[in-house]
Amino acid sequence: MDLMKDFFLEANPNPERIGCPEERTLRALAEDRLPASHPARLHLASCSECFAEFRGFRGDCEQSRNARRRIIVWAVAASLIFATGVGIWAYRHSRAAQMSAVQIAATKPVSANVDLFNAGTVRGEDDDANALKQVSLPVSIVQLSVTLPRFSESGHYEVLVSRDKLGNEVVAKGAGEAVADAGKVIVGVTLDLRSAKPGAYFLATVRGSDNGMYYYPVQISHGAF
Repeated sequence: MDLMKDFFLEANPNPERIGCPEERTLRALAEDRLPASHPARLHLASCSECFAEFRGFRGDCEQSRNARRRIIVWAVAASLIFATGVGIWAYRHSRAAQMSAVQIAATKPVSANVDLFNAGTVRGEDDDANALKQVSLPVSIVQLSVTLPRFSESGHYEVLVSRDKLGNEVVAKGAGEAVADAGKVIVGVTLDLRSAKPGAYFLATVRGSDNGMYYYPVQISHGAF
């Protein structure tokens, strides 16, 4: 093919440019804007000068087409990259919003009540000592109101949540002043249970310097409230 092109570039010199078509016609031929039967196309085979111009215009046309293709490819690639980036940003933003909502929900205090008025007050590790229906608390900051067992006295109390009945492995602790109200003694404390894993625990109360601990079963759950 290159030998044939070289042949037409030299085989038919026409320095006087006799019968040559206009430059715009040669350019239109190079850009395939004229039909294959156009007379100027036949002229190329008999005029080396016109063939040389035609080849120059054809080269310019191919470069322009290649440049447009590259622009289109880069534009498509840039669009894909942008769309991917937007998708990743949207996903991360959504996840961050969800995590923020969870964190806000976890830091918003939740009110809860535990009624121990009819619970036993026997100390120690006797499994049958405190026949209390198990209560549930959420994994959150809990503003807890505890109605203490019958015959409890007013004063300063500590309330804690632990893994065992002796107050070991404490996951939350709060303190408050117990006051009498309508024949019952009630103490309010704040317990931070956000670090507690869902499961079975014990709720214990301790009055002032009294080393005795009264324990009651409690369940901590994500869906408690």
